[in-house]
Amino acid sequence: MQVNPDLSRALPEFPDVLAKLTDGTYTLHGGVIRHAAGTGRGGQIVGHLIFPGDALQTQQRLQELQSTLSKGMTSIQAGMDGLQQSMNVLQGLQVANLAMTGLNLAVTTAGFVVVCKKLNKISTQIQEQSEGIARTLHLVGEVHERSLLNDEARFRSLLLSAQQFCGEGDTHQLRTLIPRFHEEYEFTKLILERHAPIGSSNLDRFGEIQLLQERLIHLGLGLTHVQLKSGSPDYGKASLVNLAETMSALNAKRIEAMLGSEVATQVRKTDFSEITSFLKSGKEMVPALAYQADVIDLEIRRRGLLEQASESAEIRLVAA
Repeated sequence: MQVNPDLSRALPEFPDVLAKLTDGTYTLHGGVIRHAAGTGRGGQIVGHLIFPGDALQTQQRLQELQSTLSKGMTSIQAGMDGLQQSMNVLQGLQVANLAMTGLNLAVTTAGFVVVCKKLNKISTQIQEQSEGIARTLHLVGEVHERSLLNDEARFRSLLLSAQQFCGEGDTHQLRTLIPRFHEEYEFTKLILERHAPIGSSNLDRFGEIQLLQERLIHLGLGLTHVQLKSGSPDYGKASLVNLAETMSALNAKRIEAMLGSEVATQVRKTDFSEITSFLKSGKEMVPALAYQADVIDLEIRRRGLLEQASESAEIRLVAA
């Protein structure tokens, strides 16, 4: 059946789409459904999936979707093949979206609130770990603590101003905040880039680096939202692409540094799982950010659709 391009409906209402995902006619790339290679339309977009604004609802809908994809199997072999395909589909969904807690963080108002709350929480943690953070940032001397407090005050002011101007729709004032977001983002990025190629640093400063990487991710998302709201969607998308490329590069440098040195032999068994999980989360964030970039394209074409769709309790399909 053809999906009405103006229609946004719950995914289970399109059984043919689910069937084609199961049999491999369609493939899932993050939250984008595409025609599979060899179908004559390989790579063309069928539609975009928009997820509920609540992470728990997203997880519940993913479980329901798994059940739906597993139905209608007529033989044991067909059932196993279909189940594997449905698991691949669900894994793609989870990697690309549960990594972002089920929200369209870079686009929707609800998502931006989550980003700001997360950044505030990270700032509090940075203050609690100020001595370790200071060493990580190479802030030395008697005035380093005052400098940290001043930096924190400016940062919190930036977040409060961004939330206020977004809420009021003050495009002019939002634009004035973009350079400050860039400054915070680039500073955090430079620190992470400096430490990534140093194997011992990745191990000794692991807690601080993990915290700063979370800060980088949410700063990138916050910057994207401000750019979208201030009328620069192309720059918003570019910010996400840059963030995804940065995450990939940081991960590659860390792995090379830790495998190519004596540091790997110094990793305690208790720390290994944490470091592995950290590297894995960095890898999984890349398709999540790619999905967010695709969502921006959708929002550019259909203003306001994402805000409306994200308020739904269902995973929704928006046709290309």
